[in-house]
Amino acid sequence: MSKERILGFKKDFSTGAHFLKLTYGISKSYIYLSILSCIINAVIPLINIIMPKFIIDELMNRKRIETLILLVAILVCGNFILNLVSRWLYAVLEIKNIEIYNGFDLLIGKKVMNMDFEKIEDSEVLNLKEQAIYQIKNQNVIERMISEGMKVFTNIITIIGLIAVIATLDLYIVLFIICIVVANSLMYKKNQEVRFGIYKVLIPLNRIVEYFDGVINDFSSGKDIRLYNMSPLIMKKYEECSKESLNEFNKMYKTIWKYNGFNKINLQIQMAVVYAYMTYKVFTKAIGIGSFTMYVSSVINFSTTMSDFSSTVIFLRQMCKLLEPYMEFEQIKSKNIEGTKKIDDVKKFNIEFKNVYFKYPRSKEYTLKNVSIDIKDGEKLSVVGLNGAGKTTFIKLVTRLYEPTEGEILLNGINIKEYDYDEYMKLLAVVFQDFKLMAFSIKENIALNDYETSKDEDIEKALNEVGLEDYISKLPKGINTHIYKTFEEDGIEFSGGQSQKLAISRAVYKAAPIVVLDEPTAALDPIAEFEIYSRFNELIGEKTAIYISHRLSSCRFCDRIAVFHNGEIIQHGTHDELIKEQGSQYEKMYMTQAQYYV
Repeated sequence: MSKERILGFKKDFSTGAHFLKLTYGISKSYIYLSILSCIINAVIPLINIIMPKFIIDELMNRKRIETLILLVAILVCGNFILNLVSRWLYAVLEIKNIEIYNGFDLLIGKKVMNMDFEKIEDSEVLNLKEQAIYQIKNQNVIERMISEGMKVFTNIITIIGLIAVIATLDLYIVLFIICIVVANSLMYKKNQEVRFGIYKVLIPLNRIVEYFDGVINDFSSGKDIRLYNMSPLIMKKYEECSKESLNEFNKMYKTIWKYNGFNKINLQIQMAVVYAYMTYKVFTKAIGIGSFTMYVSSVINFSTTMSDFSSTVIFLRQMCKLLEPYMEFEQIKSKNIEGTKKIDDVKKFNIEFKNVYFKYPRSKEYTLKNVSIDIKDGEKLSVVGLNGAGKTTFIKLVTRLYEPTEGEILLNGINIKEYDYDEYMKLLAVVFQDFKLMAFSIKENIALNDYETSKDEDIEKALNEVGLEDYISKLPKGINTHIYKTFEEDGIEFSGGQSQKLAISRAVYKAAPIVVLDEPTAALDPIAEFEIYSRFNELIGEKTAIYISHRLSSCRFCDRIAVFHNGEIIQHGTHDELIKEQGSQYEKMYMTQAQYYV
């Protein structure tokens, strides 16, 4: 065997062992129950092969009623008990399979949620994640691999028993069958390679189909689809993707049909040779009718089991290859877990950008270029600029969603990468423009992980500060009302402005020392926006605040303003200082907006 094949076997064995370890971690009894099921399923065919031989021999020779009754009773009772236990184990394992499936689903979910944000926006990582999930969800690889792995043990036990039976007649027939099985195994291997190849093609297509499924079923897309008659375009692209998938399946099954045809021919040759040989043995009186029945049944079962064993081993190796994307996805390291420094003794929070450059993964252009700025403890900084100027990217770096390509970001003179990620997150209360509310209760959406220990009065206080407390208090379930009707029929659909206020109240409740607001009032009407602005200092208090807004009137509430343009800070100072710079970017933007309010 070549070195490459040996390494391939070692890699597949390592993959299989790794997933057995993960399976054991999810359900410790699953593997033991599977092994017991294998042993019972291996014994059942042996009883049905050996016992008929003794019954036929007794009928052909001595014909003792008591012996016949005993033999039949052993056969019937043995089958009844073993099949009963087998069916019970099958039912138990079916439930366990669901547990295993859900367990792996949870492992993938945890991995995705704990992964660096930049990874989940990377198209290559997204494709890898899709490959990992596709094989487990759509192909049931884990369940099939474990069940097929157990089948290997069943086959080994059965093969040993059948060889022991056949060896009493002639071992040459065993060698003949093994040759046929080897030939068929080569065909099966080619068959599996064709299947494995198509999965690589189908996975990107499946990701596209899932995207269209999401668009079609997404409530928030419904208005645009109807108002702009987007349905024909969506369905056209959906059908094109479906046709491409169908063509690939058509190619695969044409090839598979050829290999299956060769297998059938080989099996017919095998059957003809076996029956001819056994008939010859009967005519030469080497064996009796009972032995003929036992040996033919043994040889046929041996052939079937050997083929099953060979194809299962090949199948398992292919399953291991299908699971390689999961292994690769699982091994993606998170940069965020590298820091260890605690924040318990930190009292003041001074943030400094020091010669920071940044470009997104696989992008050639820098989104931020040589950004340097100090944000003092308790200071309110307004970040303004045209669309695409780099404002949101600046926020993503502060919040460690991304790391600088060059330069560094310091917290009290220490690179923020050195702080424990979870500890650093405690410092931040963030409201993005594209915030998300979950289909949970209002209380859970605001308190999040602390909802079980949170006090209702604290939740209500946060809601009151953003102007929602009166409205929510009138709801039958108050803060325990569910958002959306996903899980509760009496769930409530908030308006865009109300939803944004809820997101702000979440940040208020967290009471973190650094507040980051990215267009926090974009969905609010002018009156609600004025209420938020007029209470801005009350909401923020003495906390450090970084504030992005296209409405420059909000800059009056901030201590300093940073004007971004093409990824650089081109102006920096107070509103009064910047407005005096005639012809500057800030003066143009402010005056353009101001004319609509005169």
